[in-house]
Order: sequence, then structure tokens, then C-alpha cells
Amino acid sequence: MPIFRSEAQARILAWLFLVPDREQPIATLAPVAGVAQPNTLREVNRLVEGGLLRERRAGNTRLVAANTDSPYYEPLMQILGRAYGPAVVVPRTLTDIRGIERAVIIGSWARRYQGEAGPPPNDVDVIVVGSPSPRELRRANARLEEQLGVPVQLTVVSPEDWAGQSTGFLRNVHSSPHLTVLDNSGAEK
Repeated sequence: MPIFRSEAQARILAWLFLVPDREQPIATLAPVAGVAQPNTLREVNRLVEGGLLRERRAGNTRLVAANTDSPYYEPLMQILGRAYGPAVVVPRTLTDIRGIERAVIIGSWARRYQGEAGPPPNDVDVIVVGSPSPRELRRANARLEEQLGVPVQLTVVSPEDWAGQSTGFLRNVHSSPHLTVLDNSGAEK
């Protein structure tokens, strides 16, 4: 996103803003930011000085978290969620797995994405329509959890069950806010 000073800055903000109760030692943010420790420290210092992150000390460890009291917190969280959140990460991770016809984010993350008020989600729920390899899906699930830093629940349903809304669960999914993030079915979304 060109509105951020650097990609590292955006990744740090996304990691902390999308899970606002996450408090991290600066040392653990370097892999998230994708830069060396000194660069991470500079980015964090700028964000603390700008009031976007809050910090506290625990012994010799400097911990940082999203400053939810900042007037920029809500709008930045929305931007970061759309640019770095599950709606971007899920399709990028699942797109090359054969047998997936569709991926749909459901639950609290879909509701927040579509503007429903409420606390930030603590997990991501995804319906995978098709018949992907269970092994590939487990690997993708692990990558998603690593990239997003929250639990990810992938639920596989057949295309027939999805289209026919064959269970109460699927009828509820269809009638609730949901977000189709991958569609290889050739049908309209």
C-alpha cells in the first residue's frame, strides 16, 4: 500500500492492529516485517512516536501493541484488514491447491469486513468448497495461521452441499454475512 512509509511498517501495523490485544517484543517483529532487527526497531520507534503503537517494559524487554486509543486506530484497522487481512491472505494461500472450487470467509471476520460493529475477531473461519487434498489443506492451514497469527478453521464441503444448502449450518452461512475470496467454479459469485 503506497500510503504507508514502507512495506515493513505496514506489516508491523497489520500484525498488531488486526489482533489488537497482541503484545509483542520488538525482537519478534523482525520476521513479521521482513527486515533486519535494526530496521524493525526504527519502524517501531516511529510508530510509537506517532502514537499508533503503545509500549511498555517487562524487565529488559520492550513490548509493543496497537494503541487502540489513537484516533487513527479504527480507520487504519479497516485499511490494514482489507490490504493485509484474511481477504487477501486466504485466496493467495489457497489459489494453487487443486480441487478447491470456492473459498468463503464466514463468521466474525466476514461480519467485521462488511462493517458490522463488534470486537476484533480472534480467529478466521473459512468454508472450502470442493475436494482438495487433505494433506495440502493441512499445510495451507498451517501457513495461514502463521501468516495471520490467529487460529484458522477450514471446513470442507462438497459443491453439491454448498449449492443445495443441504444443512442448517450451510443455510445459516448463506443467510449471514460471508465473503467469497476465491472462486474457481466458473459461476457468478
